[in-house]
Amino acid sequence: MQKGLIGVIVPVYKVEKYIAECIESILAQTYTNFRLILVDDGTPDNAGKICDEYAKKDTRITVIHQENAGVTRARARGVEEAEDCEWITFVDSDDYLPTNAIKILHSFTNDRIDIIAGEYEIKKKHFTHIFMNKHEYLSKLISNTSEITQAPWAKLFRKELFTNEIFSTPKEIVVGEDLIMNIRLAANCKKKLTYTTDIVYNYRIREDSTIHTFKKDLSYQAYLFKIIKSSIPQESFFEIMPIIIKEELQKWSEIYLYSCKKNSLADSEFVNTIKKEIKTYNYKTNVFEWVQLYCPYKVIKYTFIGVHKIMNKISQLHITLKKTISSL
Repeated sequence: MQKGLIGVIVPVYKVEKYIAECIESILAQTYTNFRLILVDDGTPDNAGKICDEYAKKDTRITVIHQENAGVTRARARGVEEAEDCEWITFVDSDDYLPTNAIKILHSFTNDRIDIIAGEYEIKKKHFTHIFMNKHEYLSKLISNTSEITQAPWAKLFRKELFTNEIFSTPKEIVVGEDLIMNIRLAANCKKKLTYTTDIVYNYRIREDSTIHTFKKDLSYQAYLFKIIKSSIPQESFFEIMPIIIKEELQKWSEIYLYSCKKNSLADSEFVNTIKKEIKTYNYKTNVFEWVQLYCPYKVIKYTFIGVHKIMNKISQLHITLKKTISSL
């Protein structure tokens, strides 16, 4: 293992339009001690060929071609290849990095740190970095309202954290697998974790991406949360469960609001599991959560969930507006 060497892993699939910009942004990094590992996951377009052309120009680039196996397996293959690296970071092939991204992340590395998480959008509050223990990091990671993204990117991981179970997510999980990977990596931490508000990633929103097009029904959510809960380390379980319950309630209400089968959803196994968890972990429901779970009147339940969703949208728009103004 080479001290300070960073493995930059990029799964490549159907990104002919974006891959060159992604590669160029990595090659332009001010921190140069890295290996760029491009994993062509059986892409049917010319993205794989573009990767090969770049590899001819820069010896830091390794291109791996494999049959399509999904993004999780592509990342796993990249980590396997990066056996000489001390640190690992991931980049999605339709995104790109600010020129000092890797330098910023690496500047926080030392023998007492296992994970460094950075930012991908401007925050009004700025600080250099904060240290967290495992419980704090997991709490922020699982909560959708947190500053720490559930995505694999904008982070630097110590290579030693990658054990066999990190990528053993069932193939049926195609949305949410990033969170599971991050939870398992955090569970393996024996040292500190840190977070910085420095911008280390440029995220591209694509309406045709899997996260925007995949329809998650209640059975999928139940299965996803089952895997998430099984990945939480035992010593953190009681502290983390209230956050998971809150996320379960949010996902259930989103599905309920647009479902034509509200009666069956209201008495589903997923909902009954949430009710049991509320008792077991002494979760305190707010008024919206209580109504969506226990109110017997469908119209009232539907109205409350709808109002709550609108309030959340307004809150999100308000935060976005403040971010935009603060960046001007």
